[in-house]
Amino acid sequence: MTAKYNPIKRLNYVLIASICVGEALIMYVLPSFGPISSLASIVIDVALLTLITIPVIQLLVVKPMKKYMHDLEFAEETITARENQMLGVLNALAEAKDNETGSHIIRTQKYVALLANRLKIMGEFPDILTEDHIEKLVKAAPLHDIGKVGIPDHILTKQGRLTDEERELMSHHPLIGESILVVSQSEEIEMELISIAIKVAGAHHEKWDGTGYPRRLKGEVIPIEARIMTVADVYDALVSSRPYKKGWPTEKACNEIISNSGTAFDPMVVKAFIAERENFELVAQQY
Repeated sequence: MTAKYNPIKRLNYVLIASICVGEALIMYVLPSFGPISSLASIVIDVALLTLITIPVIQLLVVKPMKKYMHDLEFAEETITARENQMLGVLNALAEAKDNETGSHIIRTQKYVALLANRLKIMGEFPDILTEDHIEKLVKAAPLHDIGKVGIPDHILTKQGRLTDEERELMSHHPLIGESILVVSQSEEIEMELISIAIKVAGAHHEKWDGTGYPRRLKGEVIPIEARIMTVADVYDALVSSRPYKKGWPTEKACNEIISNSGTAFDPMVVKAFIAERENFELVAQQY
């Protein structure tokens, strides 16, 4: 299978060529039928042209098309397998250094799924939030903090507030994660799942008003995948207990998300959060 194969263009060429050749042959053969009426001439012309073009199309278009579709299906399966394999490796890398629990990963994945599907129901971002894209976004969600592999252990495991210098070092983890994922991307085939993970890892600490990091992106310049991840990640951080803090009550955490709509968070994602608030609480309780 070649990347430039165009079955529609090939069909057009074959049709034009077969019709031209067929008509030439018909003009040569038709006189052998002797004097015939115009209607009979048309019927014979169509019949002969059909007998000529159908086998040609079958040979030069249909068979190659079947092979093309088979190769395309195989390529998609190969890409999916490579994506899943790469995802497994990267997840293992992230979990090896991350001080968060496995429950955090499960919860944030579920929050992301709730938000993305709610936005889809609301009719927002229809060109992006397809079922397939949402599925890949949920798979990519655990990689949002993969950049922490580049942060010293004494900062990640510190039992208390970080110093200004430590916060500065920690703020580099989105770019580190983005770099890791860019390197893992295939040079031959762009894997959509990894492309989504790059957006999530690199921009999930950006804020709607442009005061986030690492690039101070603002508004819709921030990828929607990252804007969804931001709300999911912040909510889980608020309600979860850590060695250095107690988890917030869900009411307080929800109010914090809502009050920061239009500043830290995309207002549309916050609307989706409000619609899914009860489900967020159920996830937090269950996991």
